[in-house]
Amino acid sequence: MISLTVLLVGFLLVYAILVRRERKSAPKHPGPRGLPFIGNALQLPKSKGWLTFTKWTKIYNSPVIYANALGQELLIVNSRKDAEELLDNRAPISSDRPAVPLVQMIGWDNQTPIMHYGNLWRRHRKMLHQSLRKSAIEDYESLFAEKSVQFMHNLAQNPAEFMRHCKVYGVSIILDLVYGYDVGPNGNEFFSTSEEVFDRTNRALLPGRFAVNSFPVLQYLPRWFPGAGFHDFATEVREEANEMRGMPFNFAKKNWVNGVGKPSLVGTWLKDGEGGEEEDTIVGDMAVGIFGAGFETTATALMSLFLALTLYPEVQRKAQQEIVKVMGEHRLPSLKDRPHLPYLEAIYREILRWRPPLPLDLPHKMNEPDTYEGYFIPSGTLILANIWAMTRDESVYPEPEEFRPERFLNPDGTLNDSDDRVLAYGFGRRVCPGKYLASASVWLASTRIISFFDISKAKDAMGNEIEVTGEHTDDLISRPVDFQCSINLRRDLEDLNE
Repeated sequence: MISLTVLLVGFLLVYAILVRRERKSAPKHPGPRGLPFIGNALQLPKSKGWLTFTKWTKIYNSPVIYANALGQELLIVNSRKDAEELLDNRAPISSDRPAVPLVQMIGWDNQTPIMHYGNLWRRHRKMLHQSLRKSAIEDYESLFAEKSVQFMHNLAQNPAEFMRHCKVYGVSIILDLVYGYDVGPNGNEFFSTSEEVFDRTNRALLPGRFAVNSFPVLQYLPRWFPGAGFHDFATEVREEANEMRGMPFNFAKKNWVNGVGKPSLVGTWLKDGEGGEEEDTIVGDMAVGIFGAGFETTATALMSLFLALTLYPEVQRKAQQEIVKVMGEHRLPSLKDRPHLPYLEAIYREILRWRPPLPLDLPHKMNEPDTYEGYFIPSGTLILANIWAMTRDESVYPEPEEFRPERFLNPDGTLNDSDDRVLAYGFGRRVCPGKYLASASVWLASTRIISFFDISKAKDAMGNEIEVTGEHTDDLISRPVDFQCSINLRRDLEDLNE
């Protein structure tokens, strides 16, 4: 009797043949040579794809790499110039997103960052832009200040838990802003549930992690079939995600209806909408989308700050000297000081260059065929912007693995405004709508951490320094692997009361 495994392999091969599409004879960009029927499916990395794709640039002598996996064509873009041309300048045809079967099974495919490009997405984007545009961020300064003070107290009381404090800071800002919901100084049960849901959702989005995303037909396999465990995963995450989505939304809506509680973006969006179940769904999807994208990237950037200060103590000393020079020994740094602290601004830019939270941007999908530099790009091609490779371009960033804020400064110490684009926020019409929010919250927390604390390598019981590898996880949002550092107060916390 033919085994189930043989049947499955045969089924997948037949499927590959059926979905394989004949393309025009125009040449494709350079890339690895594939096998019949399956193309490059076996060559695509299952973890830390940004590292493999960066190497491919040198192997195939091209910053734009073509690959094909079971008929799905991919264009991996490893240079800023090409990303700006393909994703910024050609945004009308390169702003779609591919369907991700497992995310659809979870029920989160209408979140703004991953939903299809179209009228509903434009509606989301318009409302988000109105609330999160650069000029609106001034209205949230008191919120950033309150949560950053809370962050400093948490660090002083329990420095060993600094990575958790980064997460609480990111969550507390987004939940308060979006829902008017306070998780408290140390997080709560909802914080823990949110962290778990977003971690698992990010795993569902990671290329190569689940076979069903590469072979969508697998979603129709019964639960009992070997290899169909993704059904149980999707069910578990969907139940948690629905609870996590519904609780803060219902909280915010109830407060809006009754005219009580803190103001929130949910309340603003409901007020500006037409009401009804459809409006609730749209606002709920927007809220959870900005929540997930916002707290993860903010927390990860701050974790990378702690890593950088641990490994590069001279950066911390220079930053502290700048703070004292500009505002003296006791005044509390605020966002109004930002234009006067170029070295602190350079640190912020270098954090997101050195360790971009999303090393491989979410894929764009071409909705029309196109040509670029003489090469043909079929409709339906997925474009992967390799942020990691762009931030490792040695012609722009010499010794790219070194944390060196000075690379963003002119010889006279002023900012180099010719390199002020933070690539970590993405490209085209899919650029992060909360980039100004993230920028302000990360910069303020970073500046206050540096002002109030000395951060260095931790020591063991024998007094020897504990080495830090600097490794990052291979998740979609790539954060530092757990490490130890020494965190000591250098200023009186009473200064936080100003």
